[in-house]
Amino acid sequence: MKCYKRESKKLKILSSMANCATNIFYARTENRADLDKIEVFLDDVFNAYVNRQIDSVDAEFTSRWEYPEEEINKLVESLEAKDEIYIRILTHELEDEYVSFRIFSQGEWDIKL
Repeated sequence: MKCYKRESKKLKILSSMANCATNIFYARTENRADLDKIEVFLDDVFNAYVNRQIDSVDAEFTSRWEYPEEEINKLVESLEAKDEIYIRILTHELEDEYVSFRIFSQGEWDIKL
């Protein structure tokens, strides 16, 4: 995913930086098919750096400006065992002082920030 220039919300000027948000992703489940799906999805959609363990996936990837809600919702919908997976995602974009922290557990999102 590429990040592009955009107008700053606060200053109303065109920013010279790309405004890429960094996403730190973690998922844990005993369902290996779901871990396989997550690994492939993050690589295909975000070209993420992915570290696969036996029962978990760590990843880091960029998105445009903020938490990639549409894409992550598609990922979660594709999972077989939504009630058995734990996902946490920390997203930050320092130039605009944006932070989002979300946890998916027992089939529901808990948005912390």
